[in-house]
Amino acid sequence: MQIFRAVRPSWAIGLGLLAMCPPVLADPNDYVLTLDFTAGEREIDTTLGAASAARNGTPAREAGAVAWGAAVNNAWLTEAYLQFANSGAGPSAQSGGMDGVSLENVVRFAEPGEWPVDLGAMLEIERPRAASQGWKFTLGPLLQTDIDTIQINANLLLSRVVGAQESSPTQLGYQFQVRYRSHPLLDVGLQALGDMGPWNRWGAQVGQSHRLGPALFGRHKLGPGRAVGYNAALLIGTSRGAPDTTLRAQIDVEY
Repeated sequence: MQIFRAVRPSWAIGLGLLAMCPPVLADPNDYVLTLDFTAGEREIDTTLGAASAARNGTPAREAGAVAWGAAVNNAWLTEAYLQFANSGAGPSAQSGGMDGVSLENVVRFAEPGEWPVDLGAMLEIERPRAASQGWKFTLGPLLQTDIDTIQINANLLLSRVVGAQESSPTQLGYQFQVRYRSHPLLDVGLQALGDMGPWNRWGAQVGQSHRLGPALFGRHKLGPGRAVGYNAALLIGTSRGAPDTTLRAQIDVEY
């Protein structure tokens, strides 16, 4: 059994900060975290997304990120991100450009398939471009299981902004994914992403953001230790706080 050791101090810090002190808006390029990685794997990860305006008045947004990541061992994957964003029209619109940097860590507590449900966890530390926005910490459990040719992922994430000009409570979000493995180059499935609001008193429906829609997946091997993988989804908003439509995509180049 692989046991998480090297990032234990970071987890202790993250839990303490989440227990301490503006609502956290989801990025249109958000993706479903999985526990699929192998020791020694290195990757360049690109995510893109565009979201229309929401019925509660939230403007249209575009976002992207480029990351370099490495699987330190069979239990720990770490990635460093450069994030880019652009808000839609309106008095609060922001021009494009670098929006922040983040460090994401995914930990897997056992070898894949060792338990009926693979268990992991994630910790992300994000620093927005504007110092007034403070620091954002996100952490939570990751679950993954395979039933014949179907892979299921379910994640719960807690997010907290610390050191911002305006304080806000810890937010609760979720990620859900079903992938039917039919062909290495093209799998079909479903993705759902949502934000519930404050973790201890879920926000009113107008403030919640729930997005659901079909997804495509694929992976093409380029040679020993090299491959290109992708996933993309068209998500439909099912609440007033969600964009009417979100188009998102992720491309991984492994080497």
